[in-house]
Amino acid sequence: MLVEAPVAHTPLEPVAGLDPTVVPAEALLEGAAEDWWTIGRRIRIGRAFADTLSPQQRAEAAFTTLPEPYGDAFADEVDGLKLARVGLVDRTHPALTGLDDRPDFWQPTTLTYECQVPVGGTTLHVRAHDGGDVDWYTADAEAPLPAPAFQTRQVVPQRLQYPGAPGPRWWQIEDGTVDIGGFPPDRAHLATALLLELVCDHANDWFTFPVPAPRIEPGDEGRPTSGVVVGLGDVRVKDTFDDWWDLNIPPGDSDPPAQADEAPGPWSLFRTSGLDRSSLVVWPTAATPLTGPALDDVLLGVDEDANLLWAVELRADGIDRALSADSAAALEETRRTGTRRFTWLASTTLPEHWHPYRIEHGSSRMFVQGLVAGRAAAQSELLGAGNGHVLAASAVPNQGMRLERRYALARATDGKPVLWRQRRRLPLLAGPVSHLRFDLLRESSP
Repeated sequence: MLVEAPVAHTPLEPVAGLDPTVVPAEALLEGAAEDWWTIGRRIRIGRAFADTLSPQQRAEAAFTTLPEPYGDAFADEVDGLKLARVGLVDRTHPALTGLDDRPDFWQPTTLTYECQVPVGGTTLHVRAHDGGDVDWYTADAEAPLPAPAFQTRQVVPQRLQYPGAPGPRWWQIEDGTVDIGGFPPDRAHLATALLLELVCDHANDWFTFPVPAPRIEPGDEGRPTSGVVVGLGDVRVKDTFDDWWDLNIPPGDSDPPAQADEAPGPWSLFRTSGLDRSSLVVWPTAATPLTGPALDDVLLGVDEDANLLWAVELRADGIDRALSADSAAALEETRRTGTRRFTWLASTTLPEHWHPYRIEHGSSRMFVQGLVAGRAAAQSELLGAGNGHVLAASAVPNQGMRLERRYALARATDGKPVLWRQRRRLPLLAGPVSHLRFDLLRESSP
């Protein structure tokens, strides 16, 4: 058997000065200019410009408490990042080599990433990316590629094999030790459900063929195989009788049914919305990046009883704030004891590092960060770092969510290390509840 397939590899074009065929997609979408400012660089840059500062500027730019193991070891030194934020560093200084002014694609209002990636005359739109793994489903295309450059290649297909697969020949004894029921499908692995369907149909005539890499022409340095949109043309198969057969791609949204008894519409295990039926985005991904401890750990949840959204800072800038989102003290103050001796309270106890967001109605429904009297503002960069914060009403689901920020390290396709700060949205089973009550009578303990 032989497969003949026209194949096109259309590379993604640079984004924010970075090459999507080299840099891992997670670093490309989630990185920002301030990722460069590690603690070591902040110390080094601060020392390089410390002599140019006035005593007041030195005091305003001094380090606060740093995460362990640094602590207060550099409390009297200048923070280079603070100097850069107020424009007190010379960007041409040799100490700042490697610092780029790349954009930040994080959207603080929706707590997601938004980005556009040009490719071959169209544009890929990354919308509502929660952080973490990037794959073919992360981006939608504006339109199909107008003119992909196809190269006709021939490859030899192989029979599809997997544990418990039916034997390809008659009277062939199959492996009795394999339990096909040991492949339980779940919502994250649609392919396992399809595998069970395949086995139940007892089909033993399934074949796969590899999509070949771009042909290297004489004098060509090579072409990327990831960070591209891979497309197939009209694929043909030659069988053992030397007859050629055309392979039909499943129908698209507006295509008529392929057969009289088939329904119209798309079907594909892998499909990028907006591209044609035979095209797919292939990213260079960071499969197993090294990650550091959480710099920020924030819980968000809607408190229907208090008519507020709460943001609980468990950790901010590497410093532990609240040990947990426990509000047992407030719940205890509302408990009935039967003594019938009451004490008036203006409100129940609100735990430390709980920050309220009130609902405001303007052109759209928003959550606007408020302040609790006598307490500091939110310190986490994810919550505005003390400069206020506004959230879209749809940004936080009813069951709440967790926000994390941490450093991640991976390698690009050229082997060079890539460092970025990853912000992620993670689901919660239930959001934090404050048990907040106003103007109540607390019943005394027995």
